[in-house]
Amino acid sequence: MQTTLNINFGDRVAENESNSLDSYFIKTEHWQKLRSGSVDIIFGSKGAGKSALYTLLVKDENNLEKEGITVISAEKPTGQTVFSEIKDTPPTGEAEFVTLWKIYICQLIIKKLTDKKLCCGIASEVKDKLVDAGIIYEDRSLKRLINSARQFAKKLINFESLEAGGGIEGVHGKITFRTPSAENKILGYSSVDELLEDLNEFLTEQKINIWVLFDRLDVAFDQDPELEKNALRALFKTYRDIEDLDAIYLKIFLRDDIWKRITDEGFRESSHITRTTTIFWSPQSLLNLIILRAIKNKEITDKFFVDLEEVQKNHQKQINLYYQIYPRQVDVGEKQSDTFDWILNRVRDGLGNAAPREVIHFHNEIVKCENENIAIGQRKVEGDNIFSRLSIKGATAEVSKVKTEQNLFAENPSLKNYIIKLEGKKAEQNVETLSMVWETIDEETKKYLQS
Repeated sequence: MQTTLNINFGDRVAENESNSLDSYFIKTEHWQKLRSGSVDIIFGSKGAGKSALYTLLVKDENNLEKEGITVISAEKPTGQTVFSEIKDTPPTGEAEFVTLWKIYICQLIIKKLTDKKLCCGIASEVKDKLVDAGIIYEDRSLKRLINSARQFAKKLINFESLEAGGGIEGVHGKITFRTPSAENKILGYSSVDELLEDLNEFLTEQKINIWVLFDRLDVAFDQDPELEKNALRALFKTYRDIEDLDAIYLKIFLRDDIWKRITDEGFRESSHITRTTTIFWSPQSLLNLIILRAIKNKEITDKFFVDLEEVQKNHQKQINLYYQIYPRQVDVGEKQSDTFDWILNRVRDGLGNAAPREVIHFHNEIVKCENENIAIGQRKVEGDNIFSRLSIKGATAEVSKVKTEQNLFAENPSLKNYIIKLEGKKAEQNVETLSMVWETIDEETKKYLQS
């Protein structure tokens, strides 16, 4: 009796495989730029690997520390986002949101310095002001910090100035929205921007660079497009405001379609944001990714006597190994594509991009299908292949189902009924045929296509 295959290509979500990710991660140009500090903004499509870069940066914390770089995560890697409660009582304006982000960054830096027992001098004075204002607590969880930052920003914006020597009901401490007058300065008042400048001065003296990482922004405000736009535009304005500080850097990981959405109506700051990189995966790099994961499986390396070092550094040998594991073609014929291209064609998005997440998912589903075929005695592999054409075709349905439900429906709930109507229809459609399927007029169809 054939035994079940014990083969796995890893988790398609980078946060779930942080312990093993670095062992088969491709050190791409994007990683080199990020790691060297030459870029701050990392764009990429959903599943392109932004969180993989983020995860590896966090895992490289010890080496970065040796280089004078301290990494701070502004978000939890998994679970409910720390920004979730902002949705309930969001900032009412752009200035309030910018203030929230700046206060939160101050909180994160003070928290890190305190944890490292480095909070002294000017940094200690900043901490005292945050404590007096009620926005630093003994319980310094990220959610507690962001909530107190939100509450304080709302109070602060409601009062455009603080009178010398006096508090205003509901606002505590000596933090102001605008630069305080000379008189108030003598009394110990500081603006939020001055707090950041003070922290920057302290960090510069200590020869410490702070990298504050913002990831998972696609799920932070996903249920409210207007809130998402306001929050992210404010975050990028904050990035621009502190860009001249030489010891504090924001590293922002964001989907390129979300960036397009928040800038479509015009966003003056966007033309000045230049320290960026956009993740792109070629078919060659995607195949490399799958092979690096494949050779982590002893069942594969033993069967094909794989020389790990040779395969890792030789792309042709990677291709050869792939077609030992899989049949050369799924649909056999002179004009038919090879198997890997066949798979890529089925996971590409509307812009023609194939994301690592879907490619990894597809290969894991092939394993599941093969094991199901083994269980019912229907295995039909050819030659020395491990997987059959039947299993490759079988994987398509589950990958398509997950992509539809978790991507298309989840992110476009208003279009769900229109997407469902396409089930069983031809893959290629135009405005006229879609209008017939959807029972809409052409102008209405065009509107849905642009959504």
